[in-house]
Amino acid sequence: MLTNIELFNYSKDNPEELLDPYYAKNKIVIPATKDEDNELTANNKKLLDLITTFSVLYGNYHKEFMDDTVQGVIGDIIAILDRTEYINYSAFVQFFMVHNFTYAIYQTLNLDDKKYLIYEMLKKYCSERHGLYSNHGYSNIVLQVMCDNYSHKRNSKTSIEKVLGFLNTDKHPINRLRTSEELIQKDDYYFLPDKGDKRIFDSMLRELNIKMESRGIEHDKLPDIVFKHNGHYYICELKTMKGEGGGQNKQIVEIAYFIKFTEDTPNVHYIAFLDCDYSNVFFHDRSPKVIAQRKDIIKALHNNPGNYFLNTAGLIEFIKEVYAE
Repeated sequence: MLTNIELFNYSKDNPEELLDPYYAKNKIVIPATKDEDNELTANNKKLLDLITTFSVLYGNYHKEFMDDTVQGVIGDIIAILDRTEYINYSAFVQFFMVHNFTYAIYQTLNLDDKKYLIYEMLKKYCSERHGLYSNHGYSNIVLQVMCDNYSHKRNSKTSIEKVLGFLNTDKHPINRLRTSEELIQKDDYYFLPDKGDKRIFDSMLRELNIKMESRGIEHDKLPDIVFKHNGHYYICELKTMKGEGGGQNKQIVEIAYFIKFTEDTPNVHYIAFLDCDYSNVFFHDRSPKVIAQRKDIIKALHNNPGNYFLNTAGLIEFIKEVYAE
């Protein structure tokens, strides 16, 4: 098996991709062609037709809020806004924010307040945007553009899921350990101390007489993943780091400290996984601070040959080596 220093250098020589496909949050909400419709695009067209109807009623015929026809238009718009997934990406709903209002607040209103709000928004939208957008040509593209714009707010895949994806393969399936009863006897499992498996982790510390001295700074801190293969226990700390700054420096110090200690039990290992683009900065930056951090980590690896510091490429290679044994 490659040594921890060799795997450190392998990580250095195989940097992270600037655009990691694993963390992509791509979501398509419109059909492939303009000749097709789905519920969102069909209802968006209905919404635009209703806005045009209101524009005529209010602008040409001076119909006010209590007019039955206006009330009918408002009711139909509310039905679309309340029942159509992703309708908040429409040009009309995005216009809410121009007047310091949001779709999220709209959803909390009762029906009467919704009616009054939509009436007021329709007046402003028809005056300030509807003619402008009509002249340029409405397009369903805006629905996809807004969906892309909000991608950062969708739930992200986590580094834990990424690591588990590398661990769990058809050739080497690995399951989550649910109780501590099979902690010693069972093999090829993982558990998540910081995601509900603290009792199992505490049992492991007792059963294997693990001191885990790195917890001296932050006693209640729990590792992200523990997995077992071939009688060896791998305790993993994961850091997903982007950009540069003081926060990144603090996290590097934390994971450097994590791998500074060795247990009396030789089949217990500590793994620090540094994910995302800051990994490239750490392995290659020539600033004095980062050079000092690298030296500190290399020293810890020399002193503790059963511990590892890895990026994505290094982790994949490490797992291959573990499973090859």
